[in-house]
Amino acid sequence: MTSEKKMWWLTFVSLPVLIAAAVSINAWRNIKEFARRTETEVTQATGEAVYAGATWRLDMFRILGDGRDTNLRLPGEMRLIILRIAATAKQEISEGWGQCEVSLVDDKGRRWLPLDVALSRDISRDIEPGKEPVRGCGLISIDPPHKDQSALIEEKFVVPAGAIPSLAARLSVAASRPQAIGFPLHL
Repeated sequence: MTSEKKMWWLTFVSLPVLIAAAVSINAWRNIKEFARRTETEVTQATGEAVYAGATWRLDMFRILGDGRDTNLRLPGEMRLIILRIAATAKQEISEGWGQCEVSLVDDKGRRWLPLDVALSRDISRDIEPGKEPVRGCGLISIDPPHKDQSALIEEKFVVPAGAIPSLAARLSVAASRPQAIGFPLHL
């Protein structure tokens, strides 16, 4: 057998080992990323909660889409939830709020993420035309408040009406995950 054929067979035989190694490495990275992004230690706040260098509290939530307090009617059983959370920095935040994420969860474990920034801003301008829209968590994380200053965060969600009675808000930042804080909405 020539050295060229030996090299070809060696390459052919080593290919499954290399593929298995690549799949294993990629799976390990995905598992680590999933664990890093998953909020497994949620502290339920009653009133204020200290988290990520700040004191947080639920400022306001509002349900729209059934025609009661606005002309807005959403199709089917969908509702628009507007959620505001206030934070007061207890230290210099700097980059500590990177990948700030607010979500809604129900008692069945379902999770809703906020609407995108542009759509949220458009909805704010339609609902309150004379006011400047309140920034969301992602935008606040770019320019967080300095020590002893406050910030207001607003996120909007579209959820099924049937999920509303058991909803709770959840907030986390990358530097503090898997820890997160939760705010029961008591709707």
